[in-house]
Amino acid sequence: MTARIIWTCWLALILLLSATTAIAFVPLGSLNLPVALAIGTSKALIVLIFFMELKASSGLIRAAAGAGFFWLLIMVALTGSDYWHRTDQRTQIDTTS
Repeated sequence: MTARIIWTCWLALILLLSATTAIAFVPLGSLNLPVALAIGTSKALIVLIFFMELKASSGLIRAAAGAGFFWLLIMVALTGSDYWHRTDQRTQIDTTS
């Protein structure tokens, strides 16, 4: 990996970081979450492809990285489904013996 690639990736990550910070102060309504997730995904892809050197690695290493990313997606989906299916209703606990 050359110094030019490293500096280009660093600059891209810094620009995406500033975009993340800027988007926190822009009232986009329901688009805030998808835009923030798109920026975060872009940053993750830059790190995966260039800094972890997945672009030049073997197929087994790519498969392992893909499996890890797939597992992360499963965990995020399960956490999201748990969050969205909870209610704010409280049930009274029977304290009589």
